Amino acid sequence: MLNAVITAAGRLDNDAARRVGSDIKALAHVGDRTLLAILVDALRGVDAIGRVSVVGPRAVHDPDLAVDEWFDERSSGEENVIAALESARGERALVCASDLPFVTSAALADLVERVPEDVACAYPVFTKAEFCAAFPGARSTFARLADGEWTGSSVLVLEPQLILRDRSRLRRAFAARKNLLSLAALFGPSLTLRYLMHQLRIRDIENRLRVLAGAEFRAIRGADPALAMDCDDAVDFEYARARAGTVVK
Repeated sequence: MLNAVITAAGRLDNDAARRVGSDIKALAHVGDRTLLAILVDALRGVDAIGRVSVVGPRAVHDPDLAVDEWFDERSSGEENVIAALESARGERALVCASDLPFVTSAALADLVERVPEDVACAYPVFTKAEFCAAFPGARSTFARLADGEWTGSSVLVLEPQLILRDRSRLRRAFAARKNLLSLAALFGPSLTLRYLMHQLRIRDIENRLRVLAGAEFRAIRGADPALAMDCDDAVDFEYARARAGTVVK
């Protein structure tokens, strides 16, 4: 049994909030539900999921959602991630961002089944071709590595206590999450050099994380690309609403 933790404090800028109808991404609607409701409903449909907790502003605290615990947001995105990990109970947790309009119970259950028992942190990855086949036109930017162009999931399976051992590195990784070179630099000069020479591969990142943490890290292939189809800005919401058949007001 895994517990699920949701980070629901992500904000949109003023222009995007006006276009979307909410400055809090988790409260924006796609179809007739908020993104947070879509995710909570999907989690509750997975037999392997126990408790569900949410870290976010008071505005997202909705007694009608099947959430076991609500935690107030912290001072920054990285502190919200730490709060979410601290709220997890048990050896493993499903850590989810709250901006996934097409997430389903089937996609989450499939991910859980794909993670071997000896893996401490599992991160689903998708090639550009895989993602674009599922969501054509949804994204134009991908991480370019020696073994292809990739995008990653907004849902992970991990051991929270393992990740919380090095909070300083966790904070720096969160701050650098949009920049692959900055992320590579966090893991030492070898990975940075491989990246600059266009030689960095997924397995190099797995191996380095394994050494740093003393535990098994795994990039998971074959999961549902819906786990990577997130909404970062107004354009993403417009795409999701058009695909879902929602009239954008």
